[in-house]
Amino acid sequence: MRNVVLYELISLDGVAEEPGEGEWFVDADDRLMDNLAQVIASQDAVLLGRRTYEKWVPHWPSSTMQPFADFINNTPKVLFSSIAPQETWSATTHVTGPAAPYVADLKRQAGGDIGIHGSLTLARSLLREHLVDELRFVVSPSLAGRGHRLFDDTGDLQRFELVNADRSGGCLLLNYRRADHGVVTGA
Repeated sequence: MRNVVLYELISLDGVAEEPGEGEWFVDADDRLMDNLAQVIASQDAVLLGRRTYEKWVPHWPSSTMQPFADFINNTPKVLFSSIAPQETWSATTHVTGPAAPYVADLKRQAGGDIGIHGSLTLARSLLREHLVDELRFVVSPSLAGRGHRLFDDTGDLQRFELVNADRSGGCLLLNYRRADHGVVTGA
């Protein structure tokens, strides 16, 4: 069974908007890119929500920021959106139906890890359905104060165990794996 891995840059108070949308993401060094390379090395599919897709499609196809540019441009992407995208991006499948049953089926197929990068609404919905197996956070030493937060008040208790903790400058690089092996409700 494949694992769904959620990778997020996050502030101490849980804001997970992309850097550049606020001034909260600071104090990382070269280990950040090494950590990202490690995370994406095992992924052979990426799940994206509409807003992240729309922000990324004008940027990443011409980006030279490695290792992520080659990864995101060449890896199969699944876009979850009720409306068709205005711009196309190579290796993208558009899904208009509910994400949970699609992802539950994808997890049962052969392959590597399935990544979620950004895509907060999608990430929250898959967390609620117990479909996220691993959390990979880069925690910036900032309180953003306002912005879109990853965690909300919906859902039930889920337990994760710490696999690894490291640093990149003042940022924490945290890796958690599902410990509760909760019932997959998205199946």
